[in-house]
Amino acid sequence: MQNSIKKLNRKTILNIALVGLLGFMLFITACGESETADTQAGTIQNKSAGTSQSANKNLPSMSHERFALRDLDGNIRKWSEFAGKPIVINFWATWCGPCLREMPILKKLYAEYQSQGLEIIGISVDQQNTIARVVPYVEQLDIPWVIVYGDRESAFEFGLGRSVPTTVFLDANGNETGRLIGAQPEHIFRAEFEKII
Repeated sequence: MQNSIKKLNRKTILNIALVGLLGFMLFITACGESETADTQAGTIQNKSAGTSQSANKNLPSMSHERFALRDLDGNIRKWSEFAGKPIVINFWATWCGPCLREMPILKKLYAEYQSQGLEIIGISVDQQNTIARVVPYVEQLDIPWVIVYGDRESAFEFGLGRSVPTTVFLDANGNETGRLIGAQPEHIFRAEFEKII
């Protein structure tokens, strides 16, 4: 009887440890929507962290004007401005550590592929209590692509779950070729960039 209890306890402890490790791995890969600068406690929703998912989602067409978001200068930027170009759309937030870690990789790849017509659109999903941090953050990191303030409608249009960073890849025809959830190493990003060039 005692041996059975010991085996059960070992098995229970092992299961708890595995669940804890999985939770930690998800945390370090992506931040949840409810995360704040103070808690840094996020969760993954809808899709597995660190995966590339190819899909022809029902995304808005390039002529669709519901993609109309304000940039850091207060100008409205429309989805149709980017028609005919391969596009990388990066959903991020200033409070998201993994977002910060992937920015240098995106900058490097943008420098390489921009001459081939590639555009990156950064959509900040910062909430009202952190939105004032966006401009200093972008200036400090010297982000060279268009940054706009996102909203729930734009997230819905792209089928975004609750996790950032999420990066969506679209070819010049506006077809989604893949998406990455969570910060990724350079070779994973590069493979997705190559698909749309």
